Amino acid sequence: MKELIIRAPGRINLLGEHLDYNHGVVLPAAIDRFIEFQFVATTSGKISIEALDLAEKWEFEIAELPTLNVSSWKSYAKGVFLLLDFKDEWPDSFTGLNIKFESNIPIGAGLSSSAALCCGLAFGLNAFYHLGKTRFELAKIAQQTEHQFAGVQCGLMDQVASLFGQKDQLLAFDCLTQEINAFSLPLDGVQLFLIDSKVKHNLAESAYNERRAQLEEAFQKALFLFPELKSWRDINSAQVAILCTHLDVTTKKRLHYVRDEMARVQKVQAVSNSIARQVGEEINGIIATHSLKMQYQQLGKYLNETHQGLRDLYEVSCIELDFLQNEILKNPDVLGARMMGGGFGGCLLVLAYEAFDFSTDLTQLFTQYTQQYGVQATCYPVQISEGVHLVQYD
Repeated sequence: MKELIIRAPGRINLLGEHLDYNHGVVLPAAIDRFIEFQFVATTSGKISIEALDLAEKWEFEIAELPTLNVSSWKSYAKGVFLLLDFKDEWPDSFTGLNIKFESNIPIGAGLSSSAALCCGLAFGLNAFYHLGKTRFELAKIAQQTEHQFAGVQCGLMDQVASLFGQKDQLLAFDCLTQEINAFSLPLDGVQLFLIDSKVKHNLAESAYNERRAQLEEAFQKALFLFPELKSWRDINSAQVAILCTHLDVTTKKRLHYVRDEMARVQKVQAVSNSIARQVGEEINGIIATHSLKMQYQQLGKYLNETHQGLRDLYEVSCIELDFLQNEILKNPDVLGARMMGGGFGGCLLVLAYEAFDFSTDLTQLFTQYTQQYGVQATCYPVQISEGVHLVQYD
């Protein structure tokens, strides 16, 4: 019996938060948290999908799929099947299909488990039935699934990270031109990890839509004043000063964050290139330990600045994340930390020296956090890993 096993990872985003819908460049990476799918051909004439973690099973015939009223993970599965045109172009080889999946991506932590679900399912069906879709086409299908079947008007970053991620590589994804360029960020003597606040405030979705609308309206005003503009990247400081006379105080704050974050992304790419070069020289016998340490400190500084911008200008942080960020920076082995994701909960991304010990250095912080907010935070070490890929194909 034909069988296929694939893994679809979640993602982190080093920098470029909220730039995916603001004409920017984002710096995501696939991580070693993933959904594993098993596809097995059957003779049932039906499709059966099992969410092993949830102990839920869904069985249907493809002809009835468009009329089925579903929710939760089933909405995503329905969208992927329909957007792959399975309804009208069901493979001649189809006799039945059983799909099982299970995940070690924490739900609600902002690691894009929904993108992993959509990308993994689309990739698996594409490989199983030789549909001939490119990875970028699959990313667009996964994005449209979020738009049309989950009501989430997301950018393309999460899907690109899941499908195009490379081991030990970050992606510079240009959300305007849709160019993808991988680059190295060696973690020599340092580590990345996540602290899950375990909170998700109800403001998240409405605030996301509000901020997106604020910046879209501001750009329309910018185009009226400066018709030659193609994106926020094109506007200069003098033009911003003129534009700001037409914006309310809140929207001006949002715009300043976007411009600051765009500049930080460029700086982080430059620092990463410098780190990669110095690590390469060290391998070849030239020691530059002090200089390398300074580069990582600079990288940590940019993470901190992004958190400050998200907190004070974009106003999408929350008291729990701010507490965790403020307290963990008191540890001398921590270089930088910032909230990651849409906001109002989720994870803190932390850059620290290897000397930082999860088993001891987080104990007091987590105790204080639980006492103050009544929630137990969790730590997730992460490695930058390969994107969606085949594990087994029989």
